[in-house]
Formats: sequence, structure tokens, C-alpha cells
Amino acid sequence: MHIVISGRGAVRPDPVPRTHTPPSGPAFTAGSFDGEALLGRRTAQYNHRSAQLAMVAFGRALDDAGLRVSDDNRDRIGVTLGTAAGSVTGMAEFGMDTFSQPRPYMVAAAKSSHCVLSSPAGAAAIAYGLRGANATVASGPATGLAVLRHAVVMLRAGHADAVLAGASEEFTGPTSWVARAARGPQVQGEGAAAFVLEGQEAALAAGRTPLAALAAVDVRAVPDLSAGQFAGTIARALARAGVSAPDVSAVALRHTGVHAVDEAQRSGLAQALPEAAHVSDEERIGDCYSAHALLQLDRLLHEATLPAVIVAADPDGLLSVAVLKDVPR
Repeated sequence: MHIVISGRGAVRPDPVPRTHTPPSGPAFTAGSFDGEALLGRRTAQYNHRSAQLAMVAFGRALDDAGLRVSDDNRDRIGVTLGTAAGSVTGMAEFGMDTFSQPRPYMVAAAKSSHCVLSSPAGAAAIAYGLRGANATVASGPATGLAVLRHAVVMLRAGHADAVLAGASEEFTGPTSWVARAARGPQVQGEGAAAFVLEGQEAALAAGRTPLAALAAVDVRAVPDLSAGQFAGTIARALARAGVSAPDVSAVALRHTGVHAVDEAQRSGLAQALPEAAHVSDEERIGDCYSAHALLQLDRLLHEATLPAVIVAADPDGLLSVAVLKDVPR
């Protein structure tokens, strides 16, 4: 089965970073995003910012694909959503309420879902009436490509006819504290991106025009993140996709903030894709961590000539590569 992308949707941060209180400093935030206006007061009230970003991106992807959810297909449309940790803000606020709110009720029970990692995936499925397989993926900065890998496996195994695959990353005060302590020194960002993935034959039969083919996705734990490891993983993904390295126009990457890993990445990409333009996006969206790779995928579909490659590395030993190419007409 050839997997294609037939719809895309995103909530991107503003292109200029805003000043925030320490420890974050400046950050690329979706300042104009209004979850209540876009989703309604009731939905916004019971879903945290990370879930709201994902829900809006999913709705835009469905609209872009022209995929109408009905009783005939809702059981066969799945959801795979990537996140770093759900909503750190939701967890922090719920935890604070257990100390600060008066007894006997103490906390709002309806907000207990804010502490659950998978709540955005469930909320998105409920919002659009999707009853297919539902999954949450958390793989640090490799989350976006791991989401694509999970969606491909789901489709090829026959668990769904179409999958909404996306990732969401929020920026708030509590999130900035966690990011500053656990990640690199990058300027933080927030946003969400989502895509409709399905088999090429199914998309064409439904009258949908594929935007690109997801030709290969490789996500693997590696013993080291050397230049050779980057080059070898990219070469394997290109071979599986049937794409020659000189044909690749652009490679999207994320700087990890770990100097040795970033140098290995730069050298490995130079070996594997010497003629491809490097696209980091950090000057336009900051470091959107779990959503970074999929926001880059959205940009490549807008601006790049295919084939194109996306690379995401986790300094703790996870390396992921995706290859996009044109769909034969």
C-alpha cells in the first residue's frame, strides 16, 4: 500500500518571538490563537491549550482533505496524536488546586482529564465524531515522525482506512520551566500540525488529490548519534523510498542543543544529502519540540520541491527520518 497525505492543517506560532517572564525569555507563541472562538466556550472550557491546538489543526486537516465524517466512515478513521507530556499546565494547575481549593470538593473533577497524556487524542476524536483506532505517541523531539510511523503501521495493518496524524506543543509558564530544565537552550515555540493519511487508491477513489506520498519513515533507537549513524539512517530511508540522494531538494532538521549531536547531524547530512538545502525553521517558529517535525512537514508541503527529507534526533538515542515524494499522476 502506498501511503499518501491528502490533507493538512496547522496552528503556527507568530513569526516574531514575544517576551515572557523568566525562565523562558522570548518565545514563539500562537498569540492570536483563540480556542474559545474557534471551538466554542464549552469545548474550550474543558480542554487545555495543548488539546485545543490539536483539535483546531485536526479540523483544518479534515477540511483541507475534503474528508466528511459520517456514520459510514467514522469507525474507520483513526487518530494518532503526538505530545511531549500532554498538558504540563493542566497537570500543574490541577495539582495546585488539590492544595488551594476548599474542601470537600477540592478540585473540578471534569478537569482531571488534563492530567492524562492521551486526553488531547480523545478530545479530538470526540470533537469530530471519529471512532476508529486512537493512539497517543510520546517520543521527545522525534515524536512527530514517530506519529507518522505509527499511522503507517495502523493503515497497513488494516486497523483504519484513514488516520488523522498530528502533534501539539503548548507554551505556558509551567511548560517553560520544564523545557528550560530538561531541554537545550533553544528559544521555545508552540503550535500544532495534523495530516490526513490514507492509501493512495482510497484517496483517489474518494476524489481526493494527494499532496505527497509518505514514501518511507524510519524511527529507531541507536547506540550513538554519530555522523555515520545519521548518514546511514538517511541512506536506508532513501533506498526504501526509491529516491536518489541528488534528487532531494531540501532536508528539514531540528538542532538538539547538544553540540556534539548537532555537529554529527550537520556532518551526516552533508555526507548523505550534499546537494539538499538545510531547513531548520528555528528562526521562524522557535523550538516546537514534539510538534517541530510536523510543522516542518507542513512547510515543506507548502514551499519545497519534492522529494524532501525530515530528520529528527533525540540526544538520548532516538533517530527518525521521513522521506516525501511526489505522487505519480
